Amino acid sequence: MEVADSRLRRRELFDTDADGYGSSRPGYPTQVYELLEHTGALRPGARVLEIGAGSGQATRELLGRGTSVCAVELGANFAARLRSEFRDQALTVIEGDFDSLTNIEVDFDLAVCASSLHWLDRGTTLQKIGQLLRPAGWIAAWWTVYGDPERPTPFRAALNAVLRQHHPAGELGVAGPFDHKSWIGALEAASFGGIQVKALRWSITMPARHLTGLYTTFAAVRELPESARDALLRDIETAARAHGDMVTEHCITIVYLAQKDPIP
Repeated sequence: MEVADSRLRRRELFDTDADGYGSSRPGYPTQVYELLEHTGALRPGARVLEIGAGSGQATRELLGRGTSVCAVELGANFAARLRSEFRDQALTVIEGDFDSLTNIEVDFDLAVCASSLHWLDRGTTLQKIGQLLRPAGWIAAWWTVYGDPERPTPFRAALNAVLRQHHPAGELGVAGPFDHKSWIGALEAASFGGIQVKALRWSITMPARHLTGLYTTFAAVRELPESARDALLRDIETAARAHGDMVTEHCITIVYLAQKDPIP
């Protein structure tokens, strides 16, 4: 119970600045949606369940491809933002914790978890998703990792040094998405098959001053005491500006795609 309570408390941190999250977090690379379209998981007319929609980075792309989306969102501010921004589109917003909700329809074609599945109880969540999908329906979960270890840059080295100095978790590296064995095992345990794992490499260039906004959206930074958080963000901006007015981050988006009762 303590682990679940801590996870829920950290999830609620994002909702305290829904507008800042929406303006500071970049979307996901087009290759994600092209992959889903290529496999048939994403198509016009599909019914999509999106878990942890946040400020709608993925929602926008899903709706733009002709789907109808049922978005489950824990945060009241995020939920209100979603309803406002997409009010004339095929979107239904359910506010609440996916783990405990019981009022969700069934027979979805695709379930999407964009940077959200690690905030839920993985075993029960995957089982529940399987129950909500139609036969041969799909699940797609993905995360973006900032700083591609295979494409180091002087800027990323300086940034990692700042993070190691200020944060007890060090570089804030997200190891979870790279633990393929664990995630594949969890999907298989929930009776998903045809599992694909893709590492999509891309880059983003932004003004140095915007980097502090991006890092403010990370839970590990938001939960720091205010003075410690402000000091970290100042040093991040100083490190970024030392490498020019514009900085480039090389990123990896890790995608897990699997199918319920895959057709042989």
